[in-house]
Amino acid sequence: MNATPFTSIGMEILPAQVSLIVPLARLLKERYGAKLHLYVRSHVEEETFRRNNADGLWDSVTNDSIHLQALRAEGLVEEDVIARARHVEELTGEPINRLALATRQTGHPFSPGAWRHPNSPFAERASNLQLMHAITESVAFWEKEIDEKELSLVLDGNKFMAAAARAKGVAYRRLTLARFETYFYWAVNEYFDHPGLKEAYDSLASWPAAEIGGSYAFAAQKYKMEKRLFSWRRIVRILPESILYHFYYKMRGMEKGLSTNLLRLIALPFRIRHAHRHLARLATTSLNDLENRQFVYYPLQKEPEVTIMQSAPECLSQHATILSLARDLPAGVLLAIKENTSAIGRRTASFYDQIAALKNVVLLRADTSSIDAIKQAAATVTIAGTASMEAAILGKPAITFSKHVKWGFLPHARIVKSESELPSLLRWAVSGPFDADQAREDGARFLAALKDSSMNLEGFRRDGRGRYHSDEEDIAPLYAGLCKSLDVTPMEATPEKIKAKVA
Repeated sequence: MNATPFTSIGMEILPAQVSLIVPLARLLKERYGAKLHLYVRSHVEEETFRRNNADGLWDSVTNDSIHLQALRAEGLVEEDVIARARHVEELTGEPINRLALATRQTGHPFSPGAWRHPNSPFAERASNLQLMHAITESVAFWEKEIDEKELSLVLDGNKFMAAAARAKGVAYRRLTLARFETYFYWAVNEYFDHPGLKEAYDSLASWPAAEIGGSYAFAAQKYKMEKRLFSWRRIVRILPESILYHFYYKMRGMEKGLSTNLLRLIALPFRIRHAHRHLARLATTSLNDLENRQFVYYPLQKEPEVTIMQSAPECLSQHATILSLARDLPAGVLLAIKENTSAIGRRTASFYDQIAALKNVVLLRADTSSIDAIKQAAATVTIAGTASMEAAILGKPAITFSKHVKWGFLPHARIVKSESELPSLLRWAVSGPFDADQAREDGARFLAALKDSSMNLEGFRRDGRGRYHSDEEDIAPLYAGLCKSLDVTPMEATPEKIKAKVA
């Protein structure tokens, strides 16, 4: 029997993915007789999955939140910790503090645009020595797991898993939003790279015109829920429940309880309401106000978030990015900024005040349609946000500050590799030369390739209470997409083959 990556699989599972990943795991067990090693992020989840493993689906269940305890380690020997950290840097090929960006707790200080995001007290109190120890322990955990369980494939873990797998030559895949409608793909690393996309783009001979109606499905659902989240009625109903859950999580030793300060938890909804009011006083510009004006559109991204901290470590500060754009825009061109509703309350008040003080910057109203802003703007700029991909699809100039964007190969998508390039890139975006017709064709071709190389999981969704669901029909494309990503021929689900493999 030919060896496949499905011999021994390590799978990290998040609550949101249970309805997808568990059926996929069963399928892989049936068709390949795979050994399945499940990883979760709390002791409670570990106990729950072990208790419900009566059919033996999981060969092991392990809590992989190593950094939580390691951040509080005492009696560390500085020379030993530094030596181990240097070993990890050599193993992964990255500075130790880039690995710190893997979690919100350890990466919070690197996120200046989310300084008021609730952070864990033990992470704030940790020393540099404890931080290095936590990172090296997390990478060492995955080295040990890969070696001892002879893992041939690891799925859906964070950067610690990805870095160790890369160093060990083990395949890593992560289920990732394609950021269009209900499409997903299997990313090959923690930067969410999608190598099959360019191949699909090059192979297309024809494609339909592209149009985007609004945010992709999961984003639209999230924004809809957030609108109701901080009304007084909602706060009065939900806050007591949140406090009770906090004590429950803390009593059970769960990450949610250990990583949350109670006073900050209580203050959060009130702070967000205040931040909404403060921003509303500043963000008063509508797209009608910008008619017949040239402007570059910059939609802010939520922080702390993996789309900046993990997949775009080259550029961590949106505030600094905005200052650079305002500094280098051509004369007479405005920078129009729109806040991400998920980020309101996480930023300091001075974040908005300083931006509003820039004479060539306007703050768009919170209810502004991002797609309409993209269509009206001369260009769209983000660090690595979805809006720049949507601009590229619509044939508009798209500038990003991260090299890890899957649309970066398009001629009208430009990546800022050095700030010295920024003035010329902005002049090109605003004044050309720019072939709009060709850009629209290239953007439409990109969208067709994105859909062809991704999986349409139409049944995977969130309900009004934020709970995730999926349909049985989603498993077949999920499995086929994983096989394609790994260059494995999918196995037909005949009873004979299942019996032979399991035996």
